[in-house]
Amino acid sequence: MNFEKVITEVCRRLDAAHIRYALIGGFAMALRGVQRATMDLDFILMLEDLATAHQTLNELGYRREFHSENVSHYLGAETEWGRIDILHAFRRPTLGMLDRAERLQVAAGLELPVVHTEDLIGLKVQASVNDPTRAVSDWDDIRLLLEAARRQGVALDWELLEDYLRLFGLEAKLPQLKAIHGATD
Repeated sequence: MNFEKVITEVCRRLDAAHIRYALIGGFAMALRGVQRATMDLDFILMLEDLATAHQTLNELGYRREFHSENVSHYLGAETEWGRIDILHAFRRPTLGMLDRAERLQVAAGLELPVVHTEDLIGLKVQASVNDPTRAVSDWDDIRLLLEAARRQGVALDWELLEDYLRLFGLEAKLPQLKAIHGATD
């Protein structure tokens, strides 16, 4: 996948179509200070914008390989266009992620909306519950995100993190996460 080409062209078109979206996944983690190998691009976007996004991706040569209530997966016609995974935002937690997303510089002259560290952690918590075979790597990613936030001096919204943990009955893990970040009450 040619990340620079894909992210520039896809996001330019999403912006032109006034689609509400933000980066999530490995690319977003890198923008938050955690370098991680990734083979695709992951976005969250408003469910009501999905039809327009679908048309936009089709015009770029992508075809939808999978679609459910929660996610859509697209594959480019050529290898350099790679794979794009989309999380549909329509529930309170995902709508909040989009509302909080901030534009970060991705490349010279290119700023894109990226979800906050807390939201990346929330997505990793959900992924670890949804697929227990990935739990070890997802919790390692959470640790890396917390450590990166600590190094960068980023204060985290612990109430939001507790809300994410509570959704999956994991609120007892909050003190452990605070310890990794070095946060004190």
